[in-house]
Amino acid sequence: MSSQRTWKLKFQDGTVREFIDIRRKVGNQIIRAYLLEPILKSQRVTRTEISLRGPKDEWMDFAKFLILRVTEGETEFGILAETGVYENLRIVGTDSEDIAQESPSEITQTFTEALKDPQGCGAVVVLSTDSKLKSE
Repeated sequence: MSSQRTWKLKFQDGTVREFIDIRRKVGNQIIRAYLLEPILKSQRVTRTEISLRGPKDEWMDFAKFLILRVTEGETEFGILAETGVYENLRIVGTDSEDIAQESPSEITQTFTEALKDPQGCGAVVVLSTDSKLKSE
């Protein structure tokens, strides 16, 4: 992963996870924020303190991002998305080499399917303790 541009997330317990920057691959494809409703209603949300550095090693406010954690059988992966892009979501990274190799439409489909059927996909949204939801 080190030869690729990455987003670095440092969690409250000190662990650091790197997400491969896939913005150029996925492009500016926007995902409608209303797709978050099923996962929020099912209360599959975790809040934690995370510090975030972007691909250019700049500090970013994680409250403007979310991680969609998906568990499919033995496989677990995360997709990092920017929130509030014209009140929509934009995929920016993944911690899975396999997901990073998929086509843009496959990545978007994986993300949207997990949002639409969070229980079936074992999906959980990870938010910052500072993140604001419209329903709050």
